[in-house]
Amino acid sequence: MNSLAGKVAIITGGASGIGKAVAEVFAEAGIAGITIADIDADGAEQVASNLNAQFSTATIPAVTDVSDSSQVEAMVQRTVAQFQRVDILVNNAGIAPVVKWSEVTEENWRHVLDVNLNSALLCMLAVLPMMKKQQSGRIVNISSVGAFVGSVCAHPAYGASKAAMIAMTKSAAKEFASDGILVNAIAPGSIDTPLTASFGEAQKEEFIQAAPLKRQAAPRELADAVWYLVSDRSTYVTGATLHVNGGSLLV
Repeated sequence: MNSLAGKVAIITGGASGIGKAVAEVFAEAGIAGITIADIDADGAEQVASNLNAQFSTATIPAVTDVSDSSQVEAMVQRTVAQFQRVDILVNNAGIAPVVKWSEVTEENWRHVLDVNLNSALLCMLAVLPMMKKQQSGRIVNISSVGAFVGSVCAHPAYGASKAAMIAMTKSAAKEFASDGILVNAIAPGSIDTPLTASFGEAQKEEFIQAAPLKRQAAPRELADAVWYLVSDRSTYVTGATLHVNGGSLLV
């Protein structure tokens, strides 16, 4: 595996699922430091503790509501104080409540956008000054196949937030290329995580049948795609959306 030695990453939603798998892959690649930013204090602490026990990577938990700008700023400041730099941001935190159109309200619409989209913007705004100073950086925004097919079973705002994340990725990629900052997105299909498990077995089976590979992905398969985008194997890739969906968009 290509080394991430000397690099420092912030992973939002890092306490479980995709975020946890990304942290593990980064640690295996020899990254110097990781901040696990998550609203789940116990989960973040457990992931950090496990990585610290298994790898030479220094991993810190940061209990953070990423939809709150003051908490995001504090999390990034703590990361810089601990590691003196930020090289990688993975905007993975997100929610996908099952809400029918008939149940949509302004309040629950805004909540999904705050957690899924606005949080990614807040995290980007917080790390960009450091990345610009370094004249280098990698940002990976975890979107969704829902950006292309609608929210499926989740709140209608879910697909809207994930589509907007891709547009934001493209805009940032154009703006910050001259600063050596590469910004990309990944659009996962159905991944075997607690979030997709919350949809129920019937919906899980529907997702499986929608993909020509006839299975869900393991979180590690998505994490390997994130690693590619932050590694030296992707130095000419920016503004792209990498599809990791088992071919589900082909059907």
